[in-house]
Amino acid sequence: MENTPSENMQKVLEQEEETTLDYFDKTSLATIASYLFKQLNQSTVPLTVRITFRDGQILFHYSANGCAADKDNWVRRKTNTVLNFGHSSQWFYYKTGGNHDELTIKYGLSLTDYTTSGGAVPIFVKDVGLVGAIAVSGFSGPWDDHDLAIDALRFLKADQNSKR
Repeated sequence: MENTPSENMQKVLEQEEETTLDYFDKTSLATIASYLFKQLNQSTVPLTVRITFRDGQILFHYSANGCAADKDNWVRRKTNTVLNFGHSSQWFYYKTGGNHDELTIKYGLSLTDYTTSGGAVPIFVKDVGLVGAIAVSGFSGPWDDHDLAIDALRFLKADQNSKR
């Protein structure tokens, strides 16, 4: 049985809380970028991933397996959604019922720059808040892009916890 939109929103919020980091520095960036680089190269799916700082600075961007250039635009739009709303684009998908028109009608945002499609997640740091976002584009399943980004944060958090 499928979850309701409310249950899916709650699941995403729990993931965001679970993946809140103690810190995010240049070593954290190197660790998570290496993890994502490895995952993309082990896959046969054409994928693009981007890590962006809260101020919009792109910290890491990588495409693999002949990924089409339009995925660059998708990760940009997904990232903008996370940085604007402070939650995963997957959460926003369920909040809007996947209705792209809500972006323009309710929020006054351009579909050129924002999307209700899942695949970008916030990077939260304890006692700091939102510091950036990880966006993935290329998988065909509704949760797959999101799951890879969450898995990357889980990997980074486990790495940080192992160094305590």
